[in-house]
Amino acid sequence: MKLATTLLTGTLILGGLGAGAYAMTDKQPLQSVSANSTTISEEQAKEIALEQTNGGNITKMSVDTDDRTKKYEFDIVNGEFEYDVDIDFNSGKVVEFDQERLDSDDDRDDGISIEEAKLSLEEAKKLALKEQTGTIVETELDRDDNQLRYEIEIHTDDNHEVNVDIDAMNGNVLNVEWDD
Repeated sequence: MKLATTLLTGTLILGGLGAGAYAMTDKQPLQSVSANSTTISEEQAKEIALEQTNGGNITKMSVDTDDRTKKYEFDIVNGEFEYDVDIDFNSGKVVEFDQERLDSDDDRDDGISIEEAKLSLEEAKKLALKEQTGTIVETELDRDDNQLRYEIEIHTDDNHEVNVDIDAMNGNVLNVEWDD
């Protein structure tokens, strides 16, 4: 009888512990974890930004955090206007939209045009990542010393910053610079 009582008590305790553990794991906030990890891709953000400007040419793209909000930032030239469009990293909502008429002081009159580039931004990013693996956080099309180039900022997995310049005409790596 004493053995039966001990076994029954042990079974109840183990069953209670198992049920408690199950109840605790069952109540984990799985939805909030998946909701927080949902982000839109760079390609989706680009589509949203270009939709806002009725097309155009992206001359700069970066990922930034302002007021604890992570966002994609795009500079787009379309016709006689330059646009700054910021897209929320998680929701895809447009969080900032600025439009400015281009004038003689703007880059466009310095001859910077994405149409001139024989290499697409996507191709330049692939070449830069072959040079240095990591996460691209900023890209910019720029003319430097009469040479059209993509300036690509990469954050490495070991928390370093590398700037890779790619010739926008032929895809040659022009410069690789490590920041301290």
